[in-house]
Formats: sequence, structure tokens, C-alpha cells
Amino acid sequence: MPMSELELDRERVIQTLCAHYANDHLSTQELEVRFDSAYKAESRAELQRLVVSLPALPDTVPPPEPLHGMLFTGDTQLPERRHVVVMSELNKRGMWVPPRRTVVRAVMASVRFDLREARLAPGVTEFDVTVVMGEVKFLVPPGVAVECDGHAFMGVFDDQQSGSVDPQAPVVRITGMAVMGVVEVKTRLPRESALEAWRQRMLGRGTARS
Repeated sequence: MPMSELELDRERVIQTLCAHYANDHLSTQELEVRFDSAYKAESRAELQRLVVSLPALPDTVPPPEPLHGMLFTGDTQLPERRHVVVMSELNKRGMWVPPRRTVVRAVMASVRFDLREARLAPGVTEFDVTVVMGEVKFLVPPGVAVECDGHAFMGVFDDQQSGSVDPQAPVVRITGMAVMGVVEVKTRLPRESALEAWRQRMLGRGTARS
């Protein structure tokens, strides 16, 4: 489905905020506050207020690198992995490599897939989720396109993220069913240490070009 003008503006503002953070115009805390406000904004005017007070960026500033990770040479991606979680908890986070397809069956359980520092393969990474009286949560970094299409019976399939304007960005596709349970998707910035490493790479790129 094509992105609306508001969604396109939202992604452009996110990219602009990232460029200002990389050039030390915003602290990590300020970036997080403005980032959260950008995803809550309901008009183009609200979005513009997030960047209007910031100084002009130099013409030589390169476009920011994607905040999402990609597979490294030598990484091994499984074609499929299955998780059955019953009255338990499962967390996947850090620099992990999601399989091409992940099947999750959660019963009275809590499951969390943190993709903010994951090494995503090009194309589609699929999650087939069935949750009964539990919750499955996804955290995705900016720039990753998410397709979330599931069914709920006395439950919630909740997609609170924004897609990507980059057609080459990886896609996370989430399908399945929530029965008296919750499947939730949110866009969040990487952790502060990962953000700082990203900023240093950006500063290095700018120095190399100057």
C-alpha cells in the first residue's frame, strides 16, 4: 500500500532528526523525545515544529546511514525456526540474525523480538505468530518496512510503527492470530550505545568527505 503524504513527511523528518543527531545538534535524550513526537504527530505542521528550531545542516553532510542492521559477510541465516512458548518468557535481542521465517506459538506466555540491532537479510523476514492469552511484541528500528496483517479474537493485533521510504529496506512481515492475547509492533530507536556507535560512523564519513 502506498504511503500517505503525512507518512512520507514523517519519514523525512525522522531522517532529518538523525542527521542533526549525527552532527551533534541533538543529544540522545533530545533525539528520543523528538523521535517519539514524530510518530505521534497527526499533521504536517506538528512534524515541521520538530525541526524548525534546529540549525541548518552543512551542504557537505552525507545522508544518514540506515539505523537498521544488515547481514554481514559470513552470517548464517536459517530458513526457518520454530518457538513454542507455554507459560514462559522468550526474548530475542542484540545483534542476532533472524531466520527467513520464524513460527511462534505462545500460550499464556510473553515473547519479545527486539530487531533494533538485529542483522536483517534483504527482502522479507517473516514471522508467523499465534498467541493465546499472552503477548508477542516486536521492536523495529526506523527505516524497516513492516507488514502486519493478522486476526484477533477477543485480542489485539496492534501495529504502531511506520513504513520505510527506501524501497531497498528490509521488510518484516508479521501474520497470524491473537486469541485473548496481544501482538504489538512499535518503532523505537536503538539503544543509546548503538546510537552512539552509529553517530561516530556518521562523523567519520563526514570527515572522510571533507
